[in-house]
Amino acid sequence: MKTILIILLFHSYGFSNETLDINETELKKIETGKPQAQIELSQTQPSKFLTYTTDEEFSFESEAKKECNDRVSLFKNYGISTIGCNIFEKNGNYTFTIEYLPELKNPDAINSILIKEYLPQKLYWNENLAKKELSNSLSKFKNSPLKTIDSKIIEVENNYSFKITYIAGNILKKSKTYYAIFGRFKYGKYTFESEAKKNIPIVLNLLKQDGVASVRGKVIENENDYAIEVEYLNKSDNIEFVKENPQYSVETYKSSEIFPFEDNALKEGIKRNELFTKAGLYPIHNYAYEIDDDWSFSTDYVVKNIYRWGNFVGKEHLIKRYHSMQTFDFENEAKKAMEEKSDAFNSAGLYVISSVVYEIESGYSFYIDYIEKQNYNREKN
Repeated sequence: MKTILIILLFHSYGFSNETLDINETELKKIETGKPQAQIELSQTQPSKFLTYTTDEEFSFESEAKKECNDRVSLFKNYGISTIGCNIFEKNGNYTFTIEYLPELKNPDAINSILIKEYLPQKLYWNENLAKKELSNSLSKFKNSPLKTIDSKIIEVENNYSFKITYIAGNILKKSKTYYAIFGRFKYGKYTFESEAKKNIPIVLNLLKQDGVASVRGKVIENENDYAIEVEYLNKSDNIEFVKENPQYSVETYKSSEIFPFEDNALKEGIKRNELFTKAGLYPIHNYAYEIDDDWSFSTDYVVKNIYRWGNFVGKEHLIKRYHSMQTFDFENEAKKAMEEKSDAFNSAGLYVISSVVYEIESGYSFYIDYIEKQNYNREKN
């Protein structure tokens, strides 16, 4: 029988050097523990984690810690998992970072939105005229699916115009997983920095009511004034960026009808708004523009975009032009035929928004601009 010599040197435990005879069969019964996996400590964070950073600085570590904890609570309310706060010194002050998982646990807590600006092509020589048109446009926006969140008068080449900031819903692809993406935009116009700073909590609260998952606001210089830079959370089907698929967008229609005066053209344009609305479009601004020595009208309107599986298919409504195949010897004959054709279009649900008789070599003809709803045989968004 074989023997194995085991030399025990642990004198501190009361053992002396001895030779022990252990039966080979008994030795096989001695179980050894399973090898433990080696855990390598790395200074790099796991790939599925991202780090939220801020340029905020605080005089005391406790202030940075409190703000970081508040930010973590906000993230959690939006369905974002966080790992905790990292407080460190910066420029003699304190700041923080937050490690988080961009995958949303509750995707319904955050909307997928686009922050857009509407800027009309029309310029006004008088600031009061621009203010009046801004007020009219804001009233029309209220009847559209686009939600306005900010507006201002601007100067352009010694004239005046206006700018409206609005929210457009964003269409995402159907996915099992959605992600949190950070975005920023400028809000407001303030003469004094203190005024802008005072308004930050009010602005953030209003934006939240409008469906913007606002995170933070800070005062920035904006040309000769101040504005609030708003940081917000957006929902995306892509971890790196938000693909822009606006549910509704702004388009422009320019008529070629001729009117002798600017006021005539503008009034006619406003009158046609009813036809846009009947057809399912949303006019948001009317203005007149010059054609040679005469005037015509233009209408900016909101139209729905159609997507299939997250890809753009087309506009729900299109403005098309019908050219008459007939020619007429006299202008009044062409005009009568145009009116009859326009009535037929309207009866068929093809709303006529403009029509023109024009001269050709052999006489007269006409064309009709009308609104047609498109059929893409698509699933509803």
